Amino acid sequence: MKVIAIAQHKGGVGKTTSALGIGHSLVLLGHRVLLIDCDPQSNLTSTFAGVQAPNLCMVLRGEATLAEVVQPVGDKLSLIGSRPELSPLERMIGADATHPNLLRRQLAGLQGQFDYVIIDTPPSMGPMTVMSLTAAHYVLAPMRPDPFAFAGFYKLLDMLEAVRDNFNPALELKGVFLTQYHPSYRGQVYHDFAAELAQQPRVKGLLTDTSIRINAKLVEAVALKKSIHAHAPESNSAHDYLALTEEILTRIAQ
Repeated sequence: MKVIAIAQHKGGVGKTTSALGIGHSLVLLGHRVLLIDCDPQSNLTSTFAGVQAPNLCMVLRGEATLAEVVQPVGDKLSLIGSRPELSPLERMIGADATHPNLLRRQLAGLQGQFDYVIIDTPPSMGPMTVMSLTAAHYVLAPMRPDPFAFAGFYKLLDMLEAVRDNFNPALELKGVFLTQYHPSYRGQVYHDFAAELAQQPRVKGLLTDTSIRINAKLVEAVALKKSIHAHAPESNSAHDYLALTEEILTRIAQ
């Protein structure tokens, strides 16, 4: 069971959308997938219809195990949802020195049930993100072609180093991928950003060949609570996320 955290120290870069796109693509490729919503905004949870009360907050309060709050949301796809009350809970668990290992310990009880676990993290480097990175084998970092994105990305890199040093030495950043971007776009500023990103010493070799284009079908799919592959299988978004997922699987296998 491979655990992948989608992380970035900046909102609006497509973390939740990418967690969904990669998760649904893994299912399309025949894998059993568990999505975990570790963001108090609960956007990942809200994209599924009919999600019941059991959620991650119950686990953090010690009222249930992770295995007891797993909910099937599709063929080969399951979810551990969250609620806005995760925000005050995050502050509470942050005071517990053992909190970074909580999710990793709980995931041990799900071994054999899933092939991949995808964790959607908050756009901050707080306790929930530390806990998610401690539980993960791999990290994927989405970035918009925005000069302001560099500052948040470097904070993420610093956090990854701290988590490796203190909790999870095997953690690997397996890919940085651009969202709302494609090499065919006309805006030169976007291409300049992509070229500069590729040359950053801490990024070399990490930038994926696949980027995620702007596409209205992706917004429609989220609004309709459908996967992009079910809603618009021939759309740019469906092709992009499937190609990105296949590239990620190749990187993991290396």
